Amino acid sequence: MPNAIPVITLAGTPYERGCILGTKMRQSIREFADTVTAVHRENNAWLKASRDPLIAFCKRNLGFLEKHSPDLLEEMRGIADGAMLTFDDILYLNTFLELEDLRAPGLGGSILPDALWGCTTFNVTSEATADGRAYIGQTYDMEKYYEKYLCVLRIREDNGPDQLILTFAGILGLCGINAAGIGAVINKVVATDARPGVIYPFIMRKALAAQRIGDALGAIIYAPRASGLNYQLAGSDVAFCAETSAAWYELLEIDGSIAHTNHYLGRTMRRFETANWLSHGGTMVRLQVATNFLKKHRGAITPEMLKELTRNHTNHPRCICAHGFPGESENTAFHTSFGVVMDPEAGWFEACPGNPCENEYQRYTL
Repeated sequence: MPNAIPVITLAGTPYERGCILGTKMRQSIREFADTVTAVHRENNAWLKASRDPLIAFCKRNLGFLEKHSPDLLEEMRGIADGAMLTFDDILYLNTFLELEDLRAPGLGGSILPDALWGCTTFNVTSEATADGRAYIGQTYDMEKYYEKYLCVLRIREDNGPDQLILTFAGILGLCGINAAGIGAVINKVVATDARPGVIYPFIMRKALAAQRIGDALGAIIYAPRASGLNYQLAGSDVAFCAETSAAWYELLEIDGSIAHTNHYLGRTMRRFETANWLSHGGTMVRLQVATNFLKKHRGAITPEMLKELTRNHTNHPRCICAHGFPGESENTAFHTSFGVVMDPEAGWFEACPGNPCENEYQRYTL
């Protein structure tokens, strides 16, 4: 299958699931762990950060992770053993978005690369679609480096709903769906109250382990989070767009559909946004393009139309289908690592590795 993302089925105890992933993706996980410090260093040149202090930063969160989900810690230990790495290596990989916060606190756009931008999410309720089904999805933008580590996890649970997770090798989960009909995606916002706490992959997996949409929402908004993110949830014919910082959250109103990019929209949350961290207005352009698209096609939206939205190039290269600037290395060029459109109730998502304008979507099922 052209452009197919590797699929790994995980079953057994949390530790056993991790061992399966670590063993089957060993080469990718080891390469990821060996090379990611160079990415952080190039994007945090003013810190002159080396591996040891970055890992020390990640380990601040361990007590919170143990309390939040000891099962996921066991899964990480299994990944480490299967990949023949240390637990610290896997914790380091899983803290990748919290490490992004090191670029901004107290400094903002004055030291950030001018090329920085991020993800676009969308959440479409049944009343706004052509077939009466709800869809949720996103483009996921990171340094181009990350794309080669994409994988899909098909998780078989003994005490909860099965999950279908899209992620990078060795990371617990970026976004996905579960057998209870819940789907979740994210986009990054940088809050001024970042602190030691629960990291994003733990929150995502905890939400997707929920049997009920309300419990999934609770896993997000009531967690002692380490940093800010916007979480979009869909399921049971309800939808949520939850802007969060480390300590606060706000649920945005959804009228048929909603799009979100990389700046806070809620009145409560605007005060937590790190000043000038984006260094340009691309996030506002992407939000307007996506919002106008969803409004224009209300009542007629289909998965194919949403995939077309992920290919949009307005404000290129700082666009929904993001591309790095010419001459940038893969370690610094922000681009779309993948696009994804989900039907949580039907139990599938369609994902495209890399830029949707260049590659094809494939369907993955629970």
